[in-house]
Amino acid sequence: MSHRLAMAAPWLAIALLLPRPGVARTSSELTLEEALVLARQRAPALLEAAGRVAEARGPVAGASPPLRDNPTLELEAGPSSTAEGRRGVDVAVGLVQPLELGGKQGARRESARAGLARETAARQDTERRVLGEVAATFLRALHARERTKLAREAEATAVSTAQSTQRRFEAGDVPVVDVNVARVALARARADVAGAEGEEASLLYMLRALLGVGLAQPLGVRGELRALAVAGPPAASTGERPDIVALESEVAQAEADLRLGRRSAWPDVGVGVRYQREVDETAVLGTLSVPVPLFSWGQEARVTGEARVRRLQTALEAARRARDVQVEAARVQHRKRQEALELLEREALPLLADNESLALKSYEAGEMGLAEFLLVRRDTLEARTAYLDSLLQAALARVQLAVETGALP
Repeated sequence: MSHRLAMAAPWLAIALLLPRPGVARTSSELTLEEALVLARQRAPALLEAAGRVAEARGPVAGASPPLRDNPTLELEAGPSSTAEGRRGVDVAVGLVQPLELGGKQGARRESARAGLARETAARQDTERRVLGEVAATFLRALHARERTKLAREAEATAVSTAQSTQRRFEAGDVPVVDVNVARVALARARADVAGAEGEEASLLYMLRALLGVGLAQPLGVRGELRALAVAGPPAASTGERPDIVALESEVAQAEADLRLGRRSAWPDVGVGVRYQREVDETAVLGTLSVPVPLFSWGQEARVTGEARVRRLQTALEAARRARDVQVEAARVQHRKRQEALELLEREALPLLADNESLALKSYEAGEMGLAEFLLVRRDTLEARTAYLDSLLQAALARVQLAVETGALP
């Protein structure tokens, strides 16, 4: 850890733990709840998923008529003559309606409805994942903002220390090496500010991409990281997780397709009526056409359908087991992150301000050298940085638990 981390001011503990009501809030700054609402409205991944749901309504509409195929109108006409030399025109008009047997149209409707249910659940699962990613990116941006503030405060402290050391050197109280050490610490503090600002800007750009917000529109985040970190566990979801629902619907669709394949052994018949006139004779005939399934009786659809059903049922069972593991892992992670945060707040933070104050008094009284003073400052700033990181990890653990349980707001 660089010397710049040791240059934090004594009031840094209070500045970290207390809210800053004086910070200006622009209309472009979003809270976490506002970011999630905007994600539901504009996130590109959710818009694409909604488009897939709209597409899945097509097969449902196509399978809704009582009959799959339209009737066919047949017309025949041509000159004719009899043995007696009489001439005329032969005309034949027929209307044929293909009919599916064996309940194939019902199986097709079930497949289409299951496909729509699968895409609807997939859209909900996409929303679950996208909202989780948006929340995590928002929290990281909030953490980066606080980290930038901390770096700027450390830079201000480094400036003060460098100026004080220069004055003491001019008065002959300290050697020139102390001046050099203070200047190096200041340079590293300024570099740390630049790095923190870059990280904050990068995360805001990532948030823009997730929310579908262009560069022309200003965007920022606001909120208190600690309040988000110490919030209780998310409320339990009342329904099944949407990725499991999507797999269940896919299994139902595969089973409907398998039924359709098995019923392909039933031939599709064509029934109709035919009007026929030959010279001066007319006739009205009923027609029936029945293909003979000697070679093709749905072999491919049966074999493929059975294999697909087995594959999807295995995937569904594995997904259910994985869900249980993921939820339990997220619960444990959330609990442990909360414990780590409570430990830092109870046993470390109360001592930081005292350590800084005592070190500053000792340095000013000449009882402590600059190197020792900077070491205390560095350890103090490292502890504050670790506290910020612990806040972030606790907040991220809560988001992950909400994602795994499907309980995101």
